[in-house]
Amino acid sequence: MFVEDAILVLNKPSGMSSFLAVKLVKKILGAKKAGHMGTLDPLANGVLVIGLNKATKLFDKFLNQKKEYVSKFKFGIQTDTLDLDGKIEFEDKNCLITKQMLEQKLREFIGKQKQYPPIYSAKKINGKRACDLARKGECVMLEPKEIEIYDLSVINDYGENLFEVKINCSSGTYVRSIVRDVAKEFGTYGMVYSITRTKCGVLCIENSYTLEQLRNGEYKTLSMSEFLQEE
Repeated sequence: MFVEDAILVLNKPSGMSSFLAVKLVKKILGAKKAGHMGTLDPLANGVLVIGLNKATKLFDKFLNQKKEYVSKFKFGIQTDTLDLDGKIEFEDKNCLITKQMLEQKLREFIGKQKQYPPIYSAKKINGKRACDLARKGECVMLEPKEIEIYDLSVINDYGENLFEVKINCSSGTYVRSIVRDVAKEFGTYGMVYSITRTKCGVLCIENSYTLEQLRNGEYKTLSMSEFLQEE
């Protein structure tokens, strides 16, 4: 099978690391080289942009791409990983957040700001991933990074402190950190139940493909020249 130098938009399944997703794509398509253009949490699903062969050289083109996510925020409980993969650390039985309260609070988070990445993240400390160090019980200290949030909106209220939120933000923004920080402003705890990346720059989930579609040959790639024109 001949695979051209191209961009593939994968709809990564939840529960799979970005590294494994790229490895599977490379094997399924028979590419000589493959690399993702910005990691996606194992729990998260959705848009994972993958460069095939010479298109891996376009990595820098994605460094500053805006991202869009849809995430379920749960308040009143927090795990060590800030998602469903972790162990419960804190609970607030008296927590009561309404949609109106959340909408008002989210407006305060729009704009440029310093954000601390989650301890359980792929951030490197002396060449080692922070999440690996945290799992060993080592003390993890991460520096804040300037990010920008362009828009935050509540799109569903499920009751019992569970909300679906749409996030438009800069590259490098951690959705898990947003819910943690919003919860802190409410004087409670927070975590995510799910994260779906719906956009990376001009590339969106509607034009992405599952691993099953790749195996069945039901996919299209974006050539390097087409991508540069889109940009």
